[in-house]
Amino acid sequence: MMRLRALKQFTSFAQGVASNSVAGATKASPQQKLLPSFKNVRYMQTQKAGYKPPPPPVSINTLLMTLMAGAGVIYVAKQYKTEKLQEVMNQSQQVVGKASVGGPFSLTNQDGKPFTDVDLHGEFAVLYFGFTHCPDICPDEMEKLAESIKSTEKTSGVKIQSVFISVDPQRDTPAVIKNYVKEFHPDMIGLTGDFETIKKVSKSYRVYFNKTGESADDYLVDHSIIHYLINPDGDFVTFFNKNQTAEQIANSLLENAAAWQKDHPQYHRDKKLATFVK
Repeated sequence: MMRLRALKQFTSFAQGVASNSVAGATKASPQQKLLPSFKNVRYMQTQKAGYKPPPPPVSINTLLMTLMAGAGVIYVAKQYKTEKLQEVMNQSQQVVGKASVGGPFSLTNQDGKPFTDVDLHGEFAVLYFGFTHCPDICPDEMEKLAESIKSTEKTSGVKIQSVFISVDPQRDTPAVIKNYVKEFHPDMIGLTGDFETIKKVSKSYRVYFNKTGESADDYLVDHSIIHYLINPDGDFVTFFNKNQTAEQIANSLLENAAAWQKDHPQYHRDKKLATFVK
């Protein structure tokens, strides 16, 4: 009986020792209590007055969607600008059948000699407004124009006069323009003049231009990117924009030449221009 009681007392004592050992192992020391965990620090920060959680990171999908949306807006804006320009051109047609685009001008050609709109009468002409220091757009458009005219002349034998009018008279002297236009077509005419004269001609053709940059000599000129087709009487017929290819322009030149010949039988009477139209 005594042995059984002693055994129970020993067992109870052993269990108490084991329980105290486990509790001591899991209980944090005073030094450990002073070391807050990352989660505790994060929690304490969120409880401060005026705390604002950081924005979530931008995902790749969100970034791509934003870029695609921006590209879409730019494309729509360009299309709208082109459509509005076409609408303005169509509305400019007067009752008598002539457009209120273009008109008389008196400028200076690449040889330093006077040149007027009358000097273009007799053949179709395509006018382009730009500047010789243009880094990329003007050269591309001039090459496209030259290619379309060469194609038209080779196909039909009809001369189409290409004309470059500078919107940067400050730097584009006759000598500068002469070296510039010969790079695109041997018969291309380059024109310049004083600022007020250029401004007046540009306004008559509804051409926008504006010098950008603060430097007096190193600057660019923002301007309309349009080619203007003029008939043998010097009247505006239509325009070609940046999106049209050289082939499309060449086809339009042939169509307009054939239509002109139909109403003016003496125009290149030795050629049947309608047969060249695709």
